[in-house]
Amino acid sequence: MCSNHRFRWAFAILLILGFQWPADAGVMLGGTRVILGERDREASIPVKNTGTSPYVVQSWIDAGEGKNKTALLVTPPLSRLDPGMENILRIMRVAGELPADRESVFWLNVKEIPEKSNEENVLQIAVRSRIKLFYRPSKLAGKSEESRGQLKWAVNAGAEGQGAVLKVGNPTAYHVTFTALNINSGQQLINADMVPPFGEASYPLDAVKTPQAVQVNYTTLNDYGGETPEEFVRVPMGAEPVAVKAEVVPPPVPSTDSAKR
Repeated sequence: MCSNHRFRWAFAILLILGFQWPADAGVMLGGTRVILGERDREASIPVKNTGTSPYVVQSWIDAGEGKNKTALLVTPPLSRLDPGMENILRIMRVAGELPADRESVFWLNVKEIPEKSNEENVLQIAVRSRIKLFYRPSKLAGKSEESRGQLKWAVNAGAEGQGAVLKVGNPTAYHVTFTALNINSGQQLINADMVPPFGEASYPLDAVKTPQAVQVNYTTLNDYGGETPEEFVRVPMGAEPVAVKAEVVPPPVPSTDSAKR
């Protein structure tokens, strides 16, 4: 009798030989995030069909997987998009309570559904894109671009006193989204995400066995999805995160050989 491992390999080979994969899929979003301000009537983002086949585009907003009831609405929820054509998705506020003292985060989902193929043995896949959608009240303290400089940091013991944990506190009303955290110049790279307003995030430190001060290099994403200049902080040991001044990482000094060229 064949093992499960051999069966999976055989099934994969049959898929490759018996089916054709569409090569022209491509409904592209015109941004990596959307911000809807409280005073804005709506926010919008373009979607374009860069492929050679038409698609049905389905769009919706959620507050996390399985949480589809939100105070925001996207329109049109369903539309046809021909090759080379562009459409505009519009997001607006509807009934529902949202915090007035901090940003709220949602997810905008866009699924491209290919038309049914007339050919045999064609495996078609509906591809979903998912980007962050922020609702921003109008009277928040401070500015979003200043929030990364106000983060608080600490290293303390992990669960049951074992290992070490990096804690990052966010005392601002804005979400701070990291691209990555670089511990001690490459000893460990942490795939960090968002630190919520007035919240905290914890990351296990595999690079150190016991709580100790570390240097953390990091970049964040701005309102347009662009990466901010790289900065670093010297994080002390402590039970609770504290304010630490961030310093900009200087650009690398070109070598003598490259300067001559």
